[in-house]
Amino acid sequence: MARSCVFCGGTPVTNEHVYPQWLAEAFPEKMRTSRAIMGSYSDKGSLRRHSGRMFTAQVKAVCEPCNSGWMSALEGRVKPCLLPMIKGEMLELPPEAQEILATWTLKTALMCQVMLPQAQPNLPPELFTDLYRDRQPAEEMKVFCGYMMPPQYLNGPSPMENRSVPRTVGHRKADGQVYEVWATVVTIRIGYAVVQLVSAGPKGLRYELGFEGSYIEPLWPVRETFSWPPRALKTLKEFDVFADPLRQVGRSLPE
Repeated sequence: MARSCVFCGGTPVTNEHVYPQWLAEAFPEKMRTSRAIMGSYSDKGSLRRHSGRMFTAQVKAVCEPCNSGWMSALEGRVKPCLLPMIKGEMLELPPEAQEILATWTLKTALMCQVMLPQAQPNLPPELFTDLYRDRQPAEEMKVFCGYMMPPQYLNGPSPMENRSVPRTVGHRKADGQVYEVWATVVTIRIGYAVVQLVSAGPKGLRYELGFEGSYIEPLWPVRETFSWPPRALKTLKEFDVFADPLRQVGRSLPE
């Protein structure tokens, strides 16, 4: 059976870079071939890990009209704000830039899932078609940004990291009916820039999160212009906590 585009269902599909190649402009030549780290956890705690050259990583899951159309346009719009963030430069993020960066974060999180899938997807398939239709995150999604000093590993600094961490909690209504609340946190670090998507369901679920703090700035829903960067994440331990903020959740996200 021929594959169809994960966003619009069109055929045929072509190779698409998981991370756009222009990101390499933010790094010195010697780091552009460095190995980056990607991890996708399941709700059972198992881990799929990939370590490779992210600037050349591709998946065959997107049609040419999407690839060269709205996806290419999104890359062009996000580059002026994301590139200086990757380099650790200070900048102002007005509402329009927040929306563009939040949309890019969602698109990239979905492409990472295609590259490193789980038997039970961390992000449901309808998020692809929702993004294709709306060209922005859903109202109930949360997107954040942060700043991190790139950590040192045994083989040197990793230019990029990605983590996808799901949580699912069962609940029982007053009438005895059982239902599940799920949430997935996808955290992407590129150079000094950190972006994070929080998506929860069932669809339409309204919730608030209690882990916002000095390390994090909300991007979506958009707000008034703010200055980036916030206080820096400096250690891998701090990044671990930041990338899995729902680890202590044993009950539903508050509505």
